[in-house]
Amino acid sequence: MGRGFFGTRASLVADVNLVVQVGILLVLAVGLFQNRNRGWSAWRALVSSVVALQALLIIAVMNPSLTRSLPFAIRNPFAAGPRFLWVHVAIGTVAELIGAFLVLSSSQVPSAKNEQARTRRVLAIMLVLWTVALLFGCALYLTRYT
Repeated sequence: MGRGFFGTRASLVADVNLVVQVGILLVLAVGLFQNRNRGWSAWRALVSSVVALQALLIIAVMNPSLTRSLPFAIRNPFAAGPRFLWVHVAIGTVAELIGAFLVLSSSQVPSAKNEQARTRRVLAIMLVLWTVALLFGCALYLTRYT
């Protein structure tokens, strides 16, 4: 058994990361609605924080885990774990890149209603991708640690 708090073989870092990922998804969902109710500056601060935290977690937690899993994933690309891994990495990368784009492109308040609607649509797409990446990450967690 690992040293995590879910009772699996996962480490404490893996368990904490899983909880933080669920929290990030909830914050993004709130951010989608906060955008309508509180304005662009609050939205930009929220999404910027989430994207920065996610980038830190990718660098500090997920990349080392990917590096350790890569030899097995390359040798066994159709095993359950690697199948979840590749989808998680691909969709998660796209979601993070969309988030970075939103943060970098939202330095000014969108002037027109159609710009605001477009930004909300992109945020909604990012939220869907983030959700799918999280689901595949959970499947990967369960495959690897249970």
